[in-house]
Amino acid sequence: MWDLRWVLLGLGALLVVGVYLWSKSLGGRRLFPDTSHRARAEPTIGESATVADGGSESTPPAAPATEPQPRKPSHAPDRVITIRLIPRVDEELSTERAVVALTGAGLTHGKYGIFHKEGDDGEPAFSVASLTEPGSFDLANLQETTIAGLTFFVVLPGTGDPVSRFDAMVETARALSVELAADLHDERGSSWSVQRERYLREEIIDYRHQAERH
Repeated sequence: MWDLRWVLLGLGALLVVGVYLWSKSLGGRRLFPDTSHRARAEPTIGESATVADGGSESTPPAAPATEPQPRKPSHAPDRVITIRLIPRVDEELSTERAVVALTGAGLTHGKYGIFHKEGDDGEPAFSVASLTEPGSFDLANLQETTIAGLTFFVVLPGTGDPVSRFDAMVETARALSVELAADLHDERGSSWSVQRERYLREEIIDYRHQAERH
């Protein structure tokens, strides 16, 4: 039973983060081109047009077509660091309690219907989604609803110092685990430990050094 639950939670977390990153990579682009206001293409005349008096009038050469410039591909994230918060007493967590705790920790409900902790530049330092599909929080229907837990994630490269963003996420997740009587786990479902935190932090420090060299 627990093995199946971990599999479902893992798939749910991957779906939430995947949708988030996919939406960011679109950068506001339309999935399909908008043709409602496209100008109708008029036929062109390749030869001289005959006028009423029987003569001919030369047609000026058409202006060369402008080749469309290729769109630059969006920068895909290098890595996503994830922490899961799972309730230890009950199998589900009150959605209302979770939202109150997130708001009290300084996060705001925003884009994609999830919570974000804004950095000094106004961009998300880290984000928090629900472990229950579709991952968003419906603030209009909080009472008597539950979720399987929370997933905290930092997207690299992002903006701002990645180490500071990671530390802020860990500190917030640890505080909320106490408030919500929940346990922390890494992206593999293993219990969160000081060793795991140090390992990931060292990886992020190395990532920052490599980014600075480039």
